[in-house]
Amino acid sequence: MAVYEHHVVAFGPGRVAEVGRLIATTGRAAVEAKGGRLFGLWKPLIGLNFNTIVSVTEWPDEAAAIANADAAIGGLEGVSKAQHDIWLPTLRPKGGTIARTDPGYTTHRWYDIRESDFEQFLELSSSTWANWEGTHDSQVQGLWRQKQAPGPGLIRMRLMAWYRDMGVWERSRHWKGTKGAETANQNLGQRYDLTLDSAVSILMAV
Repeated sequence: MAVYEHHVVAFGPGRVAEVGRLIATTGRAAVEAKGGRLFGLWKPLIGLNFNTIVSVTEWPDEAAAIANADAAIGGLEGVSKAQHDIWLPTLRPKGGTIARTDPGYTTHRWYDIRESDFEQFLELSSSTWANWEGTHDSQVQGLWRQKQAPGPGLIRMRLMAWYRDMGVWERSRHWKGTKGAETANQNLGQRYDLTLDSAVSILMAV
């Protein structure tokens, strides 16, 4: 089963375009040479330090991810790892796909839930997306389970969603008043009740 390597890399001021370009070129080539794929690359707008880049790499399995850790950022001078995680895919993405790069905004959100609520969380998510995506100009890019648990008996979920613009994001998050998304509204309310803690950042594809 494919697994995903998540990096948040930090660097000095004024280097966002440079670092993004290097990961998209030399980093991508290094990953592909080792049998992986660059799933996506983003620069932050809200919720993360301005002088960071977020990259997610797909590997064929966990052994490959461990053996080739940091291939996407290897050799970059003046860059440090602010965060590094392994994500296990659930409902999406399917292996071999990549994140959307067309104009829009991508949210990266984590949810902490009880391990006992994992299957219900997945069911509420899967039964929500068709109605939610049919109402809003948006698309869920992936829902992962982070390999490292945030604490005993807990699971951290990682959700990534693309939105055409910030207006779409605003309408979708005020779900109680969204006409046409009644099924999604009900399910998201139940999923919210399962959530112990959560945070979101908004990014743009590089």
